[in-house]
Amino acid sequence: MKDALTFKLKKLEYASVALFFIVTFAISIVCEQDFLYALHDYSLYLDSDPFRTIIFSYGAGCLSLVSRFITQFFISPVFGAFAVSATLTAIFAILLRAFAKQTNAKKIVFAAIPPLALFVAVCNLEYHIFDKVDGSVVMSLLLGSLIAVLLSWWMQVENKISLYLSMVVAEFSYFAIGIFSPLAMLIGAAAYINKDNKKAMMLAGIGLASWFGFNYLTANLLNYEVYSLALFAPLYVSHSSTFFSYSLISMALLIVYPFVANRCGEETELSAKKLAIPAIAFVLVTVVAKVCCHNDENFHKILRLQRLENEEKWSEMITEARNTTHPTSDIYAYYVEALIANGEKVDQMFNFPVDWEVYNTGNFCMPHMVHYEDFAFATGNYCMSLFHAMEYYQLTGENFRRLKRMMRCAVMMEEPELTERYLKILETSSVYSDYAKEWRKYANDKQQLLKDRGAYKNFESYFEVKDDWFHAYSAADFIAERAGISNPKIAEARILAELYAKDIEAFARDIPVVAQIYKGHVPPKCIQEAACLCAIMGNTKPVQSITVDRKLAMDAQKFVNEYKKAGKKGKEKLSGHKGSYLYYYFYKNVDTKNYKGGDLKK
Repeated sequence: MKDALTFKLKKLEYASVALFFIVTFAISIVCEQDFLYALHDYSLYLDSDPFRTIIFSYGAGCLSLVSRFITQFFISPVFGAFAVSATLTAIFAILLRAFAKQTNAKKIVFAAIPPLALFVAVCNLEYHIFDKVDGSVVMSLLLGSLIAVLLSWWMQVENKISLYLSMVVAEFSYFAIGIFSPLAMLIGAAAYINKDNKKAMMLAGIGLASWFGFNYLTANLLNYEVYSLALFAPLYVSHSSTFFSYSLISMALLIVYPFVANRCGEETELSAKKLAIPAIAFVLVTVVAKVCCHNDENFHKILRLQRLENEEKWSEMITEARNTTHPTSDIYAYYVEALIANGEKVDQMFNFPVDWEVYNTGNFCMPHMVHYEDFAFATGNYCMSLFHAMEYYQLTGENFRRLKRMMRCAVMMEEPELTERYLKILETSSVYSDYAKEWRKYANDKQQLLKDRGAYKNFESYFEVKDDWFHAYSAADFIAERAGISNPKIAEARILAELYAKDIEAFARDIPVVAQIYKGHVPPKCIQEAACLCAIMGNTKPVQSITVDRKLAMDAQKFVNEYKKAGKKGKEKLSGHKGSYLYYYFYKNVDTKNYKGGDLKK
């Protein structure tokens, strides 16, 4: 009877592992395909000793290098979906087999929670992928967690020598896998709670002590990194980001799981009735995980447009851009780029329903324009495109996307020596060596490129078209004339920085610049609300200088009146206004230590 039950439990275990893989793979390939492609695009792996030396100079360099190597193959989203789901499934399978002698239906549900939490963390990297984050951080998180679970499983052996050996391996693997070394020790410690508390305390104590000790050593003597960043290597992301928060939650769940698994007990019978509740719980956990994934339409739309741009599918880009509920300035820019590439008229582009949204990704509040070099290239500003690509390549991290852009700029600028340098770098990549060979024939023959690819001919002839007022200008010149200042995007960002710092006086002083930037257009809602706030405070010049919606102005006055009655205690009462600048101004605490203000007209 017991053997029959064990056999059934084994079948249930194998079935749950297979189901877990199918579910995660399906979600990845259906909902996250463009995101997986973007992970490779915003990452870089070169098969060269200098590159490997640089990566090894950072904390957890070994894990980072392996993750970069795997991530480059995400150029095929199917492979990316397989790699992510296979790693998560491996973690799930090990959690099922380890830490408890007997499989239990409830244990299957509990074992699914940590890997699903990791999946949620992966899908919440969001806009940070554009800003100082290498796409390989996703595989670093997943592979590191898998290694930690394997090491902690090894620690469950009864042989003392093997236990001490596993501890030594886990400890000194810190220099290769970073934070996942102490994670392995803590998972192992949790498994010994109530079974052997001395071992539990020993593993936890040594793990935490070595984490802080080794980190101090690597941060100050080996890698010379900021201590707080090195502490969580290789997760080099903002500590205030959603991805980082979910990553820590996932690690905490991995630590808690062994303790929970040991308390599940043994299964005495396996009937359909007993399996109903665990099955429902498994489905609910999966649904919750999917709901918690980042579902920003515009974020996924930008990734989709960038992928289509890489593949030079311009007609599809136009269709995708038009099929957007609330398009942002980034989507708008890629739409215009595709119009130019297709040789279509661009004089109607301002009829496109653009929402000049402010992205708030947790650690900054300003327009995060990701299209600078792409839009400049499409309008024939190759030098400006190269400048932005080089600047962001250094400031936000090296990646394939900007490396390809710099190479194309060099070709269009007819700089064969510069083109040769970029081509040689791309040729050391496993996934772009053929791409580099394809472009090598254009290194000294720009005219052949214009002949072979009509889009590049349209980019090149953009300034030559004089049949309407728009084509007479480069994008930079056009915007500068419209705004009356040298760089309206920088000005707009600084104005939003003033609002972020709640510097209403500086905003009111710079209102002439605001009026020039949005001349003939409705300003963003946050700027309209700030202008209304100035009027309520006694300065009516801002509302007289820009277009302000009447209903918005009345709502602003109503909000301020309610705030005067409720004061700081009315935060919950006025929570329905979350997302508005007025709610932010009166109720949000802001760190302004790095804010310096300044006159935009200087």
